[in-house]
Amino acid sequence: MPASVSPVAHRASRIPGVVRRRPARGGFTLVELIAVVTVLSIVAFMAAPSFQSMIAMQRVRGAALDVSSSLVLARSEAVKRNATVSMAASGAAWTAGWTVAVGAETVRSFGPYNGLTIAASAGNALSVGNDGRLTGGTQTFQVAPSSGATSASTVCVQISQTGRVASSAGACS
Repeated sequence: MPASVSPVAHRASRIPGVVRRRPARGGFTLVELIAVVTVLSIVAFMAAPSFQSMIAMQRVRGAALDVSSSLVLARSEAVKRNATVSMAASGAAWTAGWTVAVGAETVRSFGPYNGLTIAASAGNALSVGNDGRLTGGTQTFQVAPSSGATSASTVCVQISQTGRVASSAGACS
């Protein structure tokens, strides 16, 4: 008789008609697994619309940050090189992207930005003089999602005539 089996259990296994029970195993049944997967899929489908609006808002914030950083880059390059630096849209609209350039030399390119609207207050280009000031007047860039834009999901980036860049939530005024 093996040492790990008690004498009573050993005798019971030899009695005809007595069946030993297998020890219970841990784990999940198939029904429990299907129930959990079903509940998780329902919760995921309910949360999907809120994720879409969050993703759209993050895209707006990212594009607004790119506009701000390119304006700061244009200003710092103008002062550093003691030259006029231009920032111009790459295509017919700012959503196609833009470049920061000194003469014929491109310093940096940004974009394109699909699914967004970027509206500038004064055309498709601006210039920063060697003193870090805009050569024209104050300019604003309004960044919003292409569809379903609300004031909460819109960001306004403004560069003053002195070259100061500011960003605020909401539509440009």
